[in-house]
Amino acid sequence: MRLRELLPPEHIFAPLEARSLREALTAMVGALAGAGEIGDATALGRTLLEGRGRAIVPIGERAVLPHHRTDAVERLVVALGIAAEPLDARDFGLAVRPELVALILAPVEASTLYLQTLSTLARLLRHDDVVDALVHARSPAEVLALGELADAKVQPRLTVRDLMSHRRAIAPGAPVRAAVDMMVDMRVKAIPVVGEKGEVLGIVTEWDVMRALLPQVPRADEQDSASLAIPADLRVRDIMTRSVLCIAEDMGLDEAVNLMINKDVEQFPVVSEGKLTGFLSRADIIRKLFGR
Repeated sequence: MRLRELLPPEHIFAPLEARSLREALTAMVGALAGAGEIGDATALGRTLLEGRGRAIVPIGERAVLPHHRTDAVERLVVALGIAAEPLDARDFGLAVRPELVALILAPVEASTLYLQTLSTLARLLRHDDVVDALVHARSPAEVLALGELADAKVQPRLTVRDLMSHRRAIAPGAPVRAAVDMMVDMRVKAIPVVGEKGEVLGIVTEWDVMRALLPQVPRADEQDSASLAIPADLRVRDIMTRSVLCIAEDMGLDEAVNLMINKDVEQFPVVSEGKLTGFLSRADIIRKLFGR
């Protein structure tokens, strides 16, 4: 299936008259509801406009990708809005000023096609020349005439790339304190460790931290907690797990899941051409396949 088949002319809003991302989303949802694509537009609008960061992904500086699985639609809906001027996105905690809004809505049960389409659009919008051509289009016809859009294919199977997260990495020489702070801030259980060229050197997990800091945990008969501190000279390289299994981003999702089960592994660094490109965890799979 080609991406163009999911993007009819009536779902392309060029130019889109709006000053903020909030106004752009409101206008796009309203137009789609008027076309009969959305059932409960009011409830959907509230959900999209709540500003949940995980539902609106910035792609570079000029594009954003709002996406949501909802009971308000009966089939996958893809829409494209090209703003007449850069949009204020501060309401959503975004520092970028996007000109392109690619909206994906899908029924709750349509996880596979939803994720495949999301991945396809994200890859397409990472190319500056594609975004440049799209933001200069001033009609649906001009958008659909772009060869990159016409040729983009939604892959027939889910791959690791479709579900992986783009997690920050840490250097082996960084303090363990920095790794702990990253885990807490990002609410994750593991962080990949990379070298200067982006190669994966290992992984630092909650278990690694707990094992290294066990001597710091106070005993039941100890009252003084003043010693509860991570040694300043303790580095990530001192505690990280060096033997780590990496997987390719184009590996089939079913293969990755089987590896997780058979190897009893909770997460994998994802690589392409020897460099870290993402991270796949059991939580990613459960949330993205079965969550909303």
